[in-house]
Amino acid sequence: MTGQSDRESFVGRAREVAALRNALTDARNGSGGCVLLSGPPGIGKTRLTQEATREADGTDVLWGRALDDPGAPPLWPWRRILRQLPTVDDAVDAALAASDTSLERGADLDAARFRAFAAAADALIEAVEPQGLVVVLEDLHWADAASLRLLRHVAGDVGQSRLLIVGTHRDRGSSTLDAVLPELLRLPAVRTLALLPLEENDVRAYLAVYGGPLGPDAAEKIHSRSGGNPLYLRAVTALPDSAGSGAHRTGGAAELRHLVQTTLQGLAPADQELLDAAAVLGEEVDCAVLAAIRRRPLSEVVRSADEAVRKGVLTTVAYGAGLRRFAHAVVRDEIYAALDAGARERLHRRAAEVLEERDGSDPLSAGVIAGHWLRSADDRDSLQRAAGWSVAASVAATRSLAFEEATTFLAMALGAHERAGSPPDERAELLLELATAEFRSGRYAASLQHAALAAETARAAGRRDLVAAAALVVHDVGANDLLPTMARLCDLALDENDAAPAIRARLLAQRASIAADLGQVDDAGQLSEQALRLAEQCGDTAALLDAVRARLKLGFVGVDVEQRLRLGALAVDLGSRGGQPLTALWGHKWRIEAALEVGTMAAVEAELAAVKALAAGTRLPLLRWHELRLQASVDALYGRFDRACELNAEAFRVASTALADDASAIGICHAFTLQLAMVTGDASEVTSAHWELLSTKAPGIPIVVVSRPLMLLLLGRPDEAHALYEQLLPALEAPGFLTSVAGVPNNLVPLVTEFADVETAVTLLDRLSQHPPIAAAGSGVFCHGSSFRNLATLSLLLGQFYPAVGYFETALAVNVRIGARPEVVLTRLGLAEALLGRSGPADVQRAEGQAREAAAEARRLGMPGPLRRATALLDQSRAGRRSADPLTPREREIVGLVAQALSNRQIASTLVLSERTVESHVRSV
Repeated sequence: MTGQSDRESFVGRAREVAALRNALTDARNGSGGCVLLSGPPGIGKTRLTQEATREADGTDVLWGRALDDPGAPPLWPWRRILRQLPTVDDAVDAALAASDTSLERGADLDAARFRAFAAAADALIEAVEPQGLVVVLEDLHWADAASLRLLRHVAGDVGQSRLLIVGTHRDRGSSTLDAVLPELLRLPAVRTLALLPLEENDVRAYLAVYGGPLGPDAAEKIHSRSGGNPLYLRAVTALPDSAGSGAHRTGGAAELRHLVQTTLQGLAPADQELLDAAAVLGEEVDCAVLAAIRRRPLSEVVRSADEAVRKGVLTTVAYGAGLRRFAHAVVRDEIYAALDAGARERLHRRAAEVLEERDGSDPLSAGVIAGHWLRSADDRDSLQRAAGWSVAASVAATRSLAFEEATTFLAMALGAHERAGSPPDERAELLLELATAEFRSGRYAASLQHAALAAETARAAGRRDLVAAAALVVHDVGANDLLPTMARLCDLALDENDAAPAIRARLLAQRASIAADLGQVDDAGQLSEQALRLAEQCGDTAALLDAVRARLKLGFVGVDVEQRLRLGALAVDLGSRGGQPLTALWGHKWRIEAALEVGTMAAVEAELAAVKALAAGTRLPLLRWHELRLQASVDALYGRFDRACELNAEAFRVASTALADDASAIGICHAFTLQLAMVTGDASEVTSAHWELLSTKAPGIPIVVVSRPLMLLLLGRPDEAHALYEQLLPALEAPGFLTSVAGVPNNLVPLVTEFADVETAVTLLDRLSQHPPIAAAGSGVFCHGSSFRNLATLSLLLGQFYPAVGYFETALAVNVRIGARPEVVLTRLGLAEALLGRSGPADVQRAEGQAREAAAEARRLGMPGPLRRATALLDQSRAGRRSADPLTPREREIVGLVAQALSNRQIASTLVLSERTVESHVRSV
């Protein structure tokens, strides 16, 4: 191979160099960014970055690299960079140290991870001032999930900074990178730059410097053989017959393999042995470690390494004394692949022994040591040591909030344990740890599978404590395909009947939650009561939280308001003291909904302010989304439609970026638009995109089931809407369907009315009238007013005008009291219709007054649908009044004056009319 250095002449890539330098200039001017360079191995991603940043004009360039090693520590590419920025490194260490990794709730763990990464991003962006900074992250296709998540955090904040991030990755990446790339590419400061093969003119320029005396068609032949890949170009050019008869296109891979083998044969045996050991260690190696593995003096190893640098096999590393790196991963792969299996295993064992002694006290080295032991031999001792180091690596990964990597290390440990024939109780413990790590990383199905296996193994080993622990691993997951197994594990653990009170309370709460998700309302109520009673007796925080969550799953009629207010306050307190902001958020949400139901709007406003403070203090996107959505819902209740729409649009932006993986966050923003259209009668913002999401997500959730036909009505597809309505009717008999959320009856009643379904109206009126009345509800999506309006609307449909008037009058008083102006409009319209239907003395006149006030308020609020309805009711009431009284208003005036015994002349003078006109009116009456 050639010994050309990184400072060799650079050819081609003028456009790409210019793009990177422009990005660097923008960053220095305060408009930072993130550029992702992609291309196949050897295409020149690193060399391009070196060239583009060569003249950075005082701006530091820091390099980090992901490793092709399953034992690599989490955040490895970032750690190399942060070590050179002490203030940032300290901030990250402090954030990680402050994170409570004992938390079990997935959402709270996500919150802890977000806070740690946000602290890192803040410190990094602050540290780049005032001269700016370039951070290069190489080989992102090998990066761990935590490194990529931190990149996502930083890339989201670089736009207004002096930081430029350059990330390189192969165009055929990894599943981990592929999962993150779409989210990265949605960020405004992120751009991509794909590197294509060099052109023939670029090859000609290269040959002019390094090719020696060649024929006139050499450039064309070498370009064909190398495929324009710079790494292969160097290999092809170095061959004796580089422009000879083999001019067919090979891509240069064969030439590279041949060149590596030829170069190694030219080295002394000791140097070749050194490179064998280096290939086993990885792409980047420490000369001191090599010396220990080969049992050679360090000075000799350094000389051998320098000879490999001169031959172009290794390169030096700017940021670390004694470090060397293979010229390319492909070179290292060729050397490693050429080793005999036995030699490879011996070198891995020797590497494990050396690293164990040298770096065993460093938690970050545990995964690397475990990897070497796993690849060293299959004897029991090696496997047990591999398992031990794998577990240590998982602990270190968990402390770094790298739950995906913890899962990888625990899987390695489990595999080694099984191969070593470890005892069943140890296997059960390891299965339990693996299941926990998988749950934390969001792999719920795999977690439940391993939890079930752990319970089975533990039961056989007589470990009842592990059986109970296994039942509690997967929680707060309502997936229908997982619930039966979750229930079976809980029943198994509860049957043991000797768990500590706190554990038993948590098991009861878990089983109650599962029952609620399965629609087993009665069971859920009994179990949650037992769980709450036992949790309060033992005073265990985790048990209390579980019991509270289970109890409040029963829906808005399952737990009375006073208890929900108390449980909400308890959740806020426990969440605040325990560093669990999402638990505190749910407490505030429960209290908001409870306060809405009794119409204490001052309490609602106080809780909204608390949520706002919580969101600002944590900066969690999920909390910010909830803050925006809650405020939008309450503003809509008050009739502040413009502000509510602005807040909902901002929530949608948060959902589309920071919460892009949670389709429900986007769906709820769409649901707000649907409800707003229903209230205002303006469906211009409802689009087919809303329907696409609603028609494909969460098919069995009651609120989704009843929202679909409503959406089709707004889209002008009544026949399809009616078909879906007919399909949902059997579900009304399912336990808990009507009471799952307050929005279900609020969406169902308009459908019953639209399709004039008298039979369903009778059933629905009977069932809803048994529910406790509520002043308002629906803070999670869109707040509606008094529940009496639903009873009134159904009564009106059934022609029961007297009770309908009473319900509407009660609803009107409630809605006026809580300031729900749009609900007042809709209630006045319903009352007007009921009065016209009843047609009692003065009813028509009252109906006209209600319609007139509704029209005026609808016009002020911007409710075109209700305004049209009010106008029609006014016309109807006026016509009704005329049919009951054929006299015109003028004729009634004249009749009144005649009754006072006034003459025609006196009447004409009073009304400023001619006497003849008065005479005509008198004759007509």
